[in-house]
Amino acid sequence: MSRTTRDTASAEPTPKQRVRRVKANGRERQRMHGLNNALDLLRQCVPITTQHQKLSKIETLRCARNYIGVLQRMANTNWKPTPLEYARILSAGMSQTTTNLIANMLQVPPRLVMGTPQVCQQMPLPPMSAPPYYPPQTPHSGSDSSFEMPSPPNQHFFHPLF
Repeated sequence: MSRTTRDTASAEPTPKQRVRRVKANGRERQRMHGLNNALDLLRQCVPITTQHQKLSKIETLRCARNYIGVLQRMANTNWKPTPLEYARILSAGMSQTTTNLIANMLQVPPRLVMGTPQVCQQMPLPPMSAPPYYPPQTPHSGSDSSFEMPSPPNQHFFHPLF
């Protein structure tokens, strides 16, 4: 005898099925806790911090991707981004809210970060295939045109770039 769809939908799960479902739910909950903990650790490593609202999961991943790109360019060349260049690269693919946060953090006008295509084309970026750059081991004198990124008040801020 076969059951109809209506019969199987309204049928109570067996005790064995309930136990399996409870275990599966527990595994999924643990997996999500692990993923959320990993994203929290990643948020501490990207150069964007917020005091009021944390970055979403996708914004955290995009920011990490953009930040790794900046670090690769700096490691492979003698390139030091200006605050505007840095803001534009970090903002690639980000929401308007996060772009504004980045612009304010780097003290550049948000309109310039979004920029028109003509403005963005005037900003050449070094090639990714350049030979490796190894910075000198001596402390850096503050006399060049590089900048120090401001730290948000009353908050730990990790930023190894400058």
